[in-house]
Amino acid sequence: MNALPGCEPQRRFEELVFRRLPLAGMLAASVAAFACGPGWSTRLAAVPWLISLVFVGLPHGAADLAIAQRLGSRTAAARMFIGYLAVMAAVFVGFAVFPVPLVLLFATLSIWHFGMSHADGQSPSIPAAFWPRLRAAVARGAGVLGVPLACWPAETSAVAARLLSVMGGNAAAGSFAPAGVRATGIALVAIALAAVALEVFETRRVPGAARRSFATLVDLAVIGLLGITTDPLFSVGMYFLCWHAWRHLWLLSPLVARVQPADAPTLGRALLRLHVAALPLLIPTWTVLLAGWWWLSPNHSLRDLAILSLAVYLVVTPSHDLLIDLLRARTGPARETGDQAAADGPTSTVPPSCAARLASSSL
Repeated sequence: MNALPGCEPQRRFEELVFRRLPLAGMLAASVAAFACGPGWSTRLAAVPWLISLVFVGLPHGAADLAIAQRLGSRTAAARMFIGYLAVMAAVFVGFAVFPVPLVLLFATLSIWHFGMSHADGQSPSIPAAFWPRLRAAVARGAGVLGVPLACWPAETSAVAARLLSVMGGNAAAGSFAPAGVRATGIALVAIALAAVALEVFETRRVPGAARRSFATLVDLAVIGLLGITTDPLFSVGMYFLCWHAWRHLWLLSPLVARVQPADAPTLGRALLRLHVAALPLLIPTWTVLLAGWWWLSPNHSLRDLAILSLAVYLVVTPSHDLLIDLLRARTGPARETGDQAAADGPTSTVPPSCAARLASSSL
C-alpha cells in the first residue's frame, strides 16, 4: 500500500472514532440488554432520541441550510431551500391527510437513506449507477428496520400507533397489526440478505471489494444484534444517533465545517461548527417540537417527545435525502455505470475521507 502523506494516522483515527467506537457502543447496549432483560431497553427507549434532539441527530439534518449555501451561489441556495421547504410542506399535508401511507413511505425512504449513508465513505466507493446504489442501500438499510419489526412486532406496532394517535390519527392507529409487522420485518431481512449476497457476488472482481464486504457484514451483524436484543424504539434510536447521524456529520465536515476530523481537536472544531451551522433551522424545529409535545401529549411523557421527534424526521427526511443526493451528484465526478468503476476512485459520495483516498490510491 502506497500511503498518502499524513493519511495513515488520519485513517486510523477515522476508523476508530467513526466505525469502531459506534459499533462498540451498539454492542455494549446489546450486551446490557441481554444481561438486564428486555425491560432495560424499554425503560430507556426514549433516551437516544432525546439526546439526538440536541447532539448529532437532529443537528445533522438541520445543517441542510448550510449545505445548500455551500453548493452554489446565494440565488441557487435560495431556490434550493425554497424547494426544500415546499417538499416539507407537501409531506406534512400528506401526513395529516393520509397518515398510514406516509408512514410506510417514510419507512421505505429511511431504508434508502440509511443504506446510502452507510455506503458513503466506504472504499472502494459505490458507483453512481442506479443498480449498484439500490443494491447497496437495500443491503445496508433494509435490516435496520427489518430486524426490529421481525423480533419486536407488538412493540413496533405500539410505536406506530402512538405516533398516529399523538398526531391525531386515532382512526388509523390500528392499521399496523403485529402479525403484519412481523411478516414485513421477515421480508425486509430476507431482501437485505439477498442484496448483501448479490453485492458480494457481483463485486467479487473489484479490487478492495472483498475488504469492504467483510467490513459491511461486521457492521450489519452488530446493528442486527442491537435490533434483536433491544426495544425497537431504543435500537433504531441508538442506530440513528451512534451510527447514521454520527457518520453523516463526519462526511459533511469538510463541506460544512471546513475541517476533516483527524484528531481530537479537529473533531471538536468540526462538531462545534456543524452544530452552530445547524442553529438557524434547529431553533425553529425545537420550538415547534416542544410546542407540539406540550399540546399533544396529555402527561408530557418523554416517550411521547421521542415519538413526536419521529414525526419531525418523517416530515424533513424527504427534503434532507434529496439534498444529500444532490450533494453526492455535485461532489462526485461524472457518473459511471459498472462496479469496476469503483476501482477507479470515489464516484457517488460526499467529499471523500482520508480513508477513502488512501484506499483508492492503493488500488
